[in-house]
Amino acid sequence: MRRLEGLSEKVPLPVELLPFEIDATQPGKSTFQLASLLEQFQCATREAKKLVRGRSAYELTARLQPESWSTTECLDHLARTTDSFLPAISRAVATAPKLTTKRPLRTGTVASLMIHNLEPPYRLRYKVIPQLVPRQTDFDAAWSAFEQSQLRLSETVCSATGLAIDKVKVQCPVCVHVTYNVYGALRMLAAHQRRHLWQVQQILGALDGRRAQKTAT
Repeated sequence: MRRLEGLSEKVPLPVELLPFEIDATQPGKSTFQLASLLEQFQCATREAKKLVRGRSAYELTARLQPESWSTTECLDHLARTTDSFLPAISRAVATAPKLTTKRPLRTGTVASLMIHNLEPPYRLRYKVIPQLVPRQTDFDAAWSAFEQSQLRLSETVCSATGLAIDKVKVQCPVCVHVTYNVYGALRMLAAHQRRHLWQVQQILGALDGRRAQKTAT
């Protein structure tokens, strides 16, 4: 299975497609960091489309094990997670002070640790809180929710241009005792998306393997 694209803040960017001007030769600047985030979210949407294109309804809703998730449920979980994080992030962005220098945004220690554990291929598993547990079994509905949540994420990133979003914090919706800055939170969401799109790769790959075995026998 191929690794997902766009794992780094320094991923090459299609600069002409971005909604704000950046200096692509200076990756340490906040505008470049936001542009990289935007590209990572757009990359996740493109990767998801590639993964599900041409797949049957069975493949998109099948679970490998009774207690595991299907592709549809992974997408539903991603949309629910974004919808859970975004309100607090948007409120924090609205209160963020303006950047007074062309410094890079800081991720923060807590967010950096969580990003490290989220990136695929992962070993550490997290218990999913009830509001983030997928409940959608219809692929079209799950895809629509995922796509809409991606658009809202992109809009939020664009709204942070020129702001010190690493100076405002949000509370973790999973653990109320944990906080991190908004830039770190957005980077966590990007890593979380890569985590579950990698999971989708494993699900569909395993289903392909099962089909190949049946064909061979």
